[in-house]
Amino acid sequence: QKQHWKNGHKALCLTPEERRPHMMASQVDESDRRPTVDTDAENHSGECSICLNSFSGGTLCTLPCKHDFHRECVDDLRKQGVQQACPLCRTLLPPGPQQLFEDATCLYVRIVAVIERRGTTSEEEIMAQIINMWTNAANQGHAHAQYKLGCIYFTGSGVAQDYKKAVQWNHKAAVQGLAEAQCDLGYLYNDGLGVAKDHKKAMQWLRKAAFQGYADAQIKLGSAYEGILEVGLEVAQDHKKAVQWYLKAADQGCADAQYNVGVKYLNGEGVDQDYNEAVRWFRKAANQGFTYAQFNLGNMYHYGLGVAQDDNEAVQWHRKAADQGFADA
Repeated sequence: QKQHWKNGHKALCLTPEERRPHMMASQVDESDRRPTVDTDAENHSGECSICLNSFSGGTLCTLPCKHDFHRECVDDLRKQGVQQACPLCRTLLPPGPQQLFEDATCLYVRIVAVIERRGTTSEEEIMAQIINMWTNAANQGHAHAQYKLGCIYFTGSGVAQDYKKAVQWNHKAAVQGLAEAQCDLGYLYNDGLGVAKDHKKAMQWLRKAAFQGYADAQIKLGSAYEGILEVGLEVAQDHKKAVQWYLKAADQGCADAQYNVGVKYLNGEGVDQDYNEAVRWFRKAANQGFTYAQFNLGNMYHYGLGVAQDDNEAVQWHRKAADQGFADA
């Protein structure tokens, strides 16, 4: 039997009728077609009927028909084009996670602003459909769908705010290596939202995201080393390391990181004091509309620090900050 499968059973043993879907994907209730993914298949006995290898060491996926396979094998089936069904009982496979994620995200972009302004019953029903699609994709291991669920439960956009669910979904995406989720999970641990406050775990997750080049995490690490973020309790204050992390984010164009680098050069913390460099970084952030940078750049012109003294320039930058509601300007 093993030799038969390995010699092309999947291509040869399906009749044309079996290869043809019996109904459109939209005709099948999503809740009845949602697979269950178990990321820990080590303790599951038996073997996958597709690859005929043990379940140990892989990711277990249980289809709605209750048959178990490796998730990777199910993904391979979808790629075949003519085998959108369980290889054992011909039950249709659920839509692929990427398709579910993209369809749900398109709906969400159109509907979320309306829901936040004046959620009606019909719009709330659409939102429930979106959540169902994202959940379906997330249950199939789609990291971005897991992260999206974490985001909406954190912010309460279109759903009741639920920090515990935000932690659960962000954790699922974080362990798959998604930097955005790792950063948010670190934030949740730092503030004790939906989970017991744990600065050590917060620092661990922020580091994982920062080392992947995720700017928000790099800024948070900089703040930690500067001692202005609680997670910094896990590390000794180190202005040089703070500057290093701020620079990594600033070089990616992150305005608040550029502002922080400017402040470091202004005050000579972690770097030699350099008003010219302070002006250069304040200007980068100010040109992106960052109010604090606009205000500080105005001050640099007013006092002639790093630039020729120019009250007209000072007024212009202070006015830009004031126009955005910055009271000190």
